[in-house]
This record gives sequence, C-alpha cells and structure tokens, in this order.
Amino acid sequence: MRYSCSLKDRSLPLYIDSIGLDWEQEDVDRNQGYHYAHWLHTQEGEGIVEIDEKKFLLKKGQGILILPYVPHRYYNTGEESWKTAYFTFGGALLKDILILLKVKDYLYMDDPNYSMDPFMNALFASMDFQKEYESEIASGHIYNFLMRLKIYMNTHQKEEAIYGKIVRPLAMYLEENYMKEITNQDIVDQVHYSIQYTTKLFKNIYNVSPYQYLLDVRIRKAKELLVHEPDLSISEIGEKIGFNDTSYFISQFKRSEKITPKAFRKLYFRS
Repeated sequence: MRYSCSLKDRSLPLYIDSIGLDWEQEDVDRNQGYHYAHWLHTQEGEGIVEIDEKKFLLKKGQGILILPYVPHRYYNTGEESWKTAYFTFGGALLKDILILLKVKDYLYMDDPNYSMDPFMNALFASMDFQKEYESEIASGHIYNFLMRLKIYMNTHQKEEAIYGKIVRPLAMYLEENYMKEITNQDIVDQVHYSIQYTTKLFKNIYNVSPYQYLLDVRIRKAKELLVHEPDLSISEIGEKIGFNDTSYFISQFKRSEKITPKAFRKLYFRS
C-alpha cells in the first residue's frame, strides 16, 4: 500500500509527502539524498542502508530516520522479499525540531522491540479515512513520531556514549593503522575493554567485527594502489597494506572482490 500526497499544506508546521506500508522494497541509490526527511523500517525480511560509508542492517522492527539531502542507498540483503514501512515528510518547523532533538544526518533505531508499526498504521489510517482534516491529523501524528524518537534517544544515550568512546575511536585507529600488524591485544590497549565486549559493541554498529572492518579497509587501500601505483608488485602492495603473506592477501582480495589483485589491475587498465 502506498499513498503520495500531491497537494501538501505547507502552512502546517509538519506535513507528509508520502507513505507506504507492506511495501515490496526495491533498491534505492540517492547520491544527493532526498529532499524530505525519510523514515524507513523493516516489516519482513531485511535490508541494508548505507550512509557515509557505514552500513546499517535493518532486520524486522529496526528502522532509520534519514534527514533531507543526506546521500544514502539501501537494498535487499538476499533473495527473500524485503517489505518495509516508510514515510517522507517536511515542514517549516522540521529543522528546528531536529536541532532540538540533536539528530544529525540520521538516526538508526536498532531495537526491534521499539516498534513503529502502530504509529505507521495510525498515520496511514489518517490519510485514508479522514479526508476533511487529513493534513492536520497527519501533522499531529508526525509530531508524535518525533517525540517517540526523543524518548528512544533518551533511553539509548548510553549506547551513543559507547559509540563515541569505544566504537568510533577504534574504527579510526584501524583506518589509520591498517598497514601495521594489529592484534587483539592492540585493540584491547586502545579501548581498555575485553576483545569479546569490544567486538560485540563494534558489530552492533558496523555489522562486522573489528577484524573484518580492518580487512575491508586494507582491500580498499589495495584497490587504490593497484590502480595508482602500477609499478608496485602484488607482494609489495600486500606488504604496504598490512599483509605479510602474499598468498593470504590474494585469497582475501579474491574473497572480497571475486577476482584476484592481478586480474583486477588488468581489468582496470584494459578499460
């Protein structure tokens, strides 16, 4: 089910642009973002949302608010259907409210128990059955939605603090030191928590372990060197990005890119 509001009452502090329920979600890629705020959550299946080189897994009940003009893309994770609920909205007071809520670029809600389905059902019902005052009623629902976000943020401040204190600094450390040999003890020394606890927190944010994140950084750097440093051998590139074993570097590159480093380089220069 989908509803698109062609005549928007821009005199309202908040107004709806479009809404969908039980939507068979297609892949979307918006390099320039979208001109309205956009809420999206999973009802069946699961999908991935990418923002600022971060990947957010949306399992059933999990959702994300994306602010206007924030570049993003989202897509199904597999062969099964991904069904979502979403709505887009704007309004003269939207920017001020989001500033007060301290939402910047996006807000990821990973708690499946904090369901937005009742809200979405009420919002959709207001669009379907309250024709005379649908815009005013919808505006009230959007305000309630934003207040629910405020409650969610208040109850998840600890998680936000953990991200700022542990997860993000660790990600930056891995990105800046990918060329070095990094052990579990090195990670522990950086964050001052056990590797098991740190891995759990890291996976909650990035959906991969710190080790996989490090591998992803190394493979990305390898691709840059393969293209921009044609005189470097495969083994030299492997050493520069932290792989002491060339065979292991080649196997990890192929696992990630489905092609060997040598074939990747040839393919690039052939094109």
